[in-house]
Amino acid sequence: MPTITCPVCRNQLTWETIFAHEGVREAMLALVNAHPSASKLLRPLLGYVGLFAPEKTAMRYERIASLLDELVAMIREAQVKRDGTVYAAPLDYWINAFGEVLARRDAGTLRLPLSSHGYLIEIIVGYSKKAEAAAETLREKQRAGYAGYGSPVRDEPEKKSEMPQHIRDEINHVKEKLKRKQYGN
Repeated sequence: MPTITCPVCRNQLTWETIFAHEGVREAMLALVNAHPSASKLLRPLLGYVGLFAPEKTAMRYERIASLLDELVAMIREAQVKRDGTVYAAPLDYWINAFGEVLARRDAGTLRLPLSSHGYLIEIIVGYSKKAEAAAETLREKQRAGYAGYGSPVRDEPEKKSEMPQHIRDEINHVKEKLKRKQYGN
């Protein structure tokens, strides 16, 4: 049977290995179950996992499965934890962050092999903070009542001002006139 060279781990794979090796099977299952939009996610995810491969040797299948399990858990939760804080991490953040890391690899500014997901998580935290800042800015503009940003959001109901007495007297005068006219007085 022909062999296949894995672009991620650089291992030579045979069909028997692909279908029989437990580590390969676990890695494949992790990929399949990563997310419903896996087609957008799969290529950058595989490229990212390849960044953990030792320079001159093949990566073990169990290591690939372990890395994928760690990533898939965070992707499914749609959040990351950093310094005791939980940050939102929707699928787009993951796809873009994988792309950024791979771009750094291509530019030669990334030290390889990677040993942790720290840099990736920092990128995702940055996206989350930026999105939260934009949402806060929008809320502040809405509170201030700027046109084009929705209706003002008030923490307390707006208090109505008291009607001036001369207007109240005029309204009562008009009501009396209408009553007299209606009953013929």
